[in-house]
Amino acid sequence: MIRIYRQLFTAQFQAAAQYRIQFLLWMLFSVIRPTIFMAAWVAVAAAQGGSVGGYSVADFAGYYIVMTLVGHLTAAWNSFEFEFEIRQGRLSPKLLRPLHPLHYAIVENQVFKFSTLPPLAIVLAILALTFQVHFATEWWHVVLFVPAIVLAWALSFMLGWVVATAAFWLQRVQTVNTLLQRTSFIFAGQIAPIVSFERAVALIVGQAIWLGVCWAAFLVAWRRGLRQFSAVGA
Repeated sequence: MIRIYRQLFTAQFQAAAQYRIQFLLWMLFSVIRPTIFMAAWVAVAAAQGGSVGGYSVADFAGYYIVMTLVGHLTAAWNSFEFEFEIRQGRLSPKLLRPLHPLHYAIVENQVFKFSTLPPLAIVLAILALTFQVHFATEWWHVVLFVPAIVLAWALSFMLGWVVATAAFWLQRVQTVNTLLQRTSFIFAGQIAPIVSFERAVALIVGQAIWLGVCWAAFLVAWRRGLRQFSAVGA
């Protein structure tokens, strides 16, 4: 499996090299929205004497800088692409291959992030220097950050695949995707900082539980969806 993934990554990096400008534009688009909210909260904090709800201008800037990085690392868009793969007939050839289509989606997701992470880091570094952001952290924060990011990405990725399987029954799943995005936008702390009082370990365990739920739901939906897909002559 390692050798297969190595070959998939090589092929995907070669394909991605042809769309460098497009990747860069997508990366910049992902920065625009949090930057707008950051600027809004920074302006509000500056107008109220330098802080709002205990958050200073630098705190707001630091929050949205980290949120942008985390959002980039945990993003998954397979629920959008899967609909087009079915309607355009691109799924059928993948089903004839011995490798599950899930693996191709994983590689595409990671290659995009590896390709756009360096320019994103430069943009975020400029913002951090502009607002004089100071990140106060402990070593165990960094240790927990890695598994938390991995689990968050896996949860987001599998949830996207669960939603994507709705395309086996529905011609378009754009409405479902939009609803999911709007819900995430409200409750994921993108509008304003959300203070969490849960312990870090409990948070990671909670992510793992939901990951298992999404994986089980995906397996059920995928198998039933394939039967539906085959029944219509694919």
